[in-house]
Amino acid sequence: MKIIAVGNSLYGDDGIGSAVLDTIRDGGLFPVAELLDMKTDALAMIDHFDPDSLHIVIDAVKMGKTPGTVVKFAPDDVEMVMQWDQLSLHGFGLAETFAMAKQIGKLPQQTIIIGVEPQQIDINNGLSPSVQKGIAKVISIIAEVAKNDRANHPGH
Repeated sequence: MKIIAVGNSLYGDDGIGSAVLDTIRDGGLFPVAELLDMKTDALAMIDHFDPDSLHIVIDAVKMGKTPGTVVKFAPDDVEMVMQWDQLSLHGFGLAETFAMAKQIGKLPQQTIIIGVEPQQIDINNGLSPSVQKGIAKVISIIAEVAKNDRANHPGH
């Protein structure tokens, strides 16, 4: 299992992925998981994709919902769910990355995105309280997905 954070922790709630990885490390959770922080380089995820592994991608996703709302969705749903992609400003965002990975045959079948609705994307503000509260929900979704993965793939 790979847990992948995308986003810029210097831009407030865009750092949700990194904050989740920190919580996982600090709590010793999911010890067999590989934790990867892609920062603002979503395209670099493709180099880490493994066809036989479960991939969980965490990012701040503008969906038009209440700040702190956590939504689990599949790569094919990215364009429908996202209203705006912070990473598109830096180059490749999630939608483009998954489209390219699919095109070149590198998109793992077991890929789940966990999006957290940001409240603010301002420089050096840290996570807003509503997004901070979303960390526990993200971790519970990861635990549920990991449990289902183990049930479906006992050798992993």
